[in-house]
Amino acid sequence: MSLDLALLVFERVEGAERAYAGMLETSGSQPWVHEVSFVEHHRHDRIVVRGTFAGRYVDLDERGDVIGKRTGEGALTGALVGVLFGPAGLAVGLVAGGTVGGLKESEHAPHLHDAFLDELRAEVPVKSSALLLLAGPEHVDAMIAVLEGSGGRLVRHHLTPDAALALEAAVAGAPRVTPWTGE
Repeated sequence: MSLDLALLVFERVEGAERAYAGMLETSGSQPWVHEVSFVEHHRHDRIVVRGTFAGRYVDLDERGDVIGKRTGEGALTGALVGVLFGPAGLAVGLVAGGTVGGLKESEHAPHLHDAFLDELRAEVPVKSSALLLLAGPEHVDAMIAVLEGSGGRLVRHHLTPDAALALEAAVAGAPRVTPWTGE
């Protein structure tokens, strides 16, 4: 069976989810609806991929954890500044400093690099999102037909058998998805 890889790229980070949600009422029973992943390209070149890909559930988030050294430093700095404003200032400073430090911490997580993620970075601009579908050409055609006019830009690749196997191998460690039966 031949496979196609399709990305429907939207200008905003929430664009792919909005387009998907907008068509669910009319097209929720089509098989491709259960084979799609969401890609988000955030600031600082961070990629998030969630959903079904190659029969596996993928949950990849490069944004990083908010708990770390910078979180503590921010909380302490906020507390020191807040002490000038009394007990309430101390509490507010501690929380605000910890929040800012946590955001800074999340920006310093290492980037994951492999050919697939680098391709997603190239195709999905920063502050954008995409629907990602690896499926037979008929499922990709159905997705394109339903989402026509949704404002997305289509990127489509017809995969060789070796390329399809490489993509499937890249997510082999992710949990399997129960096949959709149409019920």
